[in-house]
Amino acid sequence: MREHGRHAAYRSAFTLPSRRDSVARARHWLRDELQRWRLHTDLCDVAVLVVSELFTNAVLHTASALISCEVRLLAEHVRLDVHDQGARDGAPSPRSPDSRAENGRGLLLVESLAEAWGVGSREGGVGRTVWAMLPLSHGSGV
Repeated sequence: MREHGRHAAYRSAFTLPSRRDSVARARHWLRDELQRWRLHTDLCDVAVLVVSELFTNAVLHTASALISCEVRLLAEHVRLDVHDQGARDGAPSPRSPDSRAENGRGLLLVESLAEAWGVGSREGGVGRTVWAMLPLSHGSGV
């Protein structure tokens, strides 16, 4: 997916401590950024939910001191990347939690909302990146 034209300037990132209270800060930062880009409210809501799940997973399931998030507006998508500094064994994957479980559904939610998502090695070989692609059709676009 390539960036082009007026979308090339729509790229932003932040880094926060790997703490539970950082998840709310990540949600607020992303919503403010996407609203500044004038993206549709529905798309903002979906993006905030997805970044909340990915950021929460990084806080709970990695040995990171810091977690970074990058958001880019591409030709037909918003791409969200959450970078951690060090992962525990195994890549994140959706699971089927017990119906009474209070957690364990985050990646199922991401999978249902994103057009695509995945996990990759982080540049430099330390940590990993979990990413999601959201179609602009979640809203009316820019």
